Amino acid sequence: MPFTVSQGIRRAILDDAPAILSIFQQCDLFDNSAHRQLSIGLLDVIDWLENATDKHPMFVLEEQGDVIAWCSIESFYGLPAFDAASEISLYVLPTQHRKGLGTALFHYLEKERHHIGFTHLIAYIYASNLESQGFFKRQGFEQWGLLPNIAQNEQIKEDVLLLGREF
Repeated sequence: MPFTVSQGIRRAILDDAPAILSIFQQCDLFDNSAHRQLSIGLLDVIDWLENATDKHPMFVLEEQGDVIAWCSIESFYGLPAFDAASEISLYVLPTQHRKGLGTALFHYLEKERHHIGFTHLIAYIYASNLESQGFFKRQGFEQWGLLPNIAQNEQIKEDVLLLGREF
């Protein structure tokens, strides 16, 4: 049964930080235990939450009190000319994939976009992450760019796709 928008989508709070970090770590190709000290940590997530605003919010989707997905809208470039463009990050706990949770979060953002104030969304997706590419393309995103080998650690070099959508 598809998840409906009214079921458990809310603004993220500081208490959500450990769950947001856990979901991020389970989904991010470059967040592996061998290099955990170089990756995103709890203090980074707390910083994200403390810097969230009405224009650049962070939402969580919870089920039975557990955060199982999250998304954020961040400044795309930081110059006034780009104020209506935002970067989207959207992560769903891997055990909860294919249940419509990402779509529910995205539709919630679409519904709230006039209050948030974006006209364009940009997603950065690893080229090997075909599942995320498919998700965003199903939401109407198109490839707007390619950043070759921009994501790197000692074991991996990865292209990053810029996917975008104008509303």
